[in-house]
Amino acid sequence: MAMLIRTMLFAAGLWCAAAVAAESAPQGMAFDVYIRLEHGMTEGELVLRAGKPDHHAVDNLREGLKSYYYFPTTANPFLTTVSLRAGRIVNIERVRKSP
Repeated sequence: MAMLIRTMLFAAGLWCAAAVAAESAPQGMAFDVYIRLEHGMTEGELVLRAGKPDHHAVDNLREGLKSYYYFPTTANPFLTTVSLRAGRIVNIERVRKSP
């Protein structure tokens, strides 16, 4: 019985570690997604098209300013930053990662 419990705890630990690793791996943003983003697009449309950001920050709560970051990957070596104001895209910036 104790062996079964230890095995289950070990498996649960591996599953949690894999889930954390999967969440922390940057997904980036493909170019075909980037070119379809537009100023004025809603936050929901952004997440629907580009997926959950790799990181997000609230820049100014009073003005409703947020920034969504899509980190570089080997397939897409660009940092894409999308700034939102009151739930709408106001700025889109894409910078190539330096080698």
